Amino acid sequence: MTQTVELPGGRRATYEVIGEGEPALMLPGGPGLAAGYMRSTAELFAGVWRSYLIDPHGSGGSTAPDDPAQYSPEGHVVFYDEVRGALGLPPLTVVGHSFGATTALTYAALLPDAVTRAVALAPFGFGTDVDEAGGGDAAAEMEAAVSRHAGSDWYPRARDAWDSWTERVLAADDPAVVDELFSAALPLYFAYPDRPDVAGAIDALRGDLRSDLAASKAWENGLYQTIDLRPLLPQIAAPVLIVAGELDLICGPAQARPIAGGIRHATLGLILECGHWPVQEAPEELRRIVAAWLA
Repeated sequence: MTQTVELPGGRRATYEVIGEGEPALMLPGGPGLAAGYMRSTAELFAGVWRSYLIDPHGSGGSTAPDDPAQYSPEGHVVFYDEVRGALGLPPLTVVGHSFGATTALTYAALLPDAVTRAVALAPFGFGTDVDEAGGGDAAAEMEAAVSRHAGSDWYPRARDAWDSWTERVLAADDPAVVDELFSAALPLYFAYPDRPDVAGAIDALRGDLRSDLAASKAWENGLYQTIDLRPLLPQIAAPVLIVAGELDLICGPAQARPIAGGIRHATLGLILECGHWPVQEAPEELRRIVAAWLA
């Protein structure tokens, strides 16, 4: 059930609570995606964490920021910690997926007194400009992951959405455009999208992925290209678990290994034959990795 918490200045944030246990914030990706798609992650760990699925500012029913610059990881951290305070939550575990994992790591670096542990699922650490300057390993990994699906019937439509994404998002005046792009490209995010259980998960995700157009534009208009977490990573004192699928097209080993290598107390779990959504494609392996880390 969606709940609302009031914030200063007449703003508000919407959220759901799932599970019992230690409190945890579940941070969705995007940026600009509402938190509903994190339900499967919260439900997988419902006996471990009492998960707060907070819609980012501008998404779901949460008030949008006045300044688009606040769609950065740092701006998201300010928002999430404001919500944490309004809910009266103590220092806690932060769990993020994709851009949400980027935000979780930024949270741990900037507000160490608020974060006891961080779990980064498929984290994104550095953008295309930064990757190109470093040799382009992430770009090569991405193209290999995308092209491996070239024989599938859905591939031409997905590839067209993927290749035209930035241009179409920046030209859009309706968030439905971003939702349609996500819907078309979503199979590319999986290692085995035609597997019946994964195909069902993809259809379910299509019903949950709702975008904030302003956040999507901020991402495509420079944030994606220039983001670089590496200067922040040495500031993280909390234990961190990094989990990545070895066939993830955007947040695979070429992203995960440098991130883990820059953090003092980091554990890296790579999942074979898995794409961007381990909770959908390899839930039992994800559960095992998290349980071993927590133990």
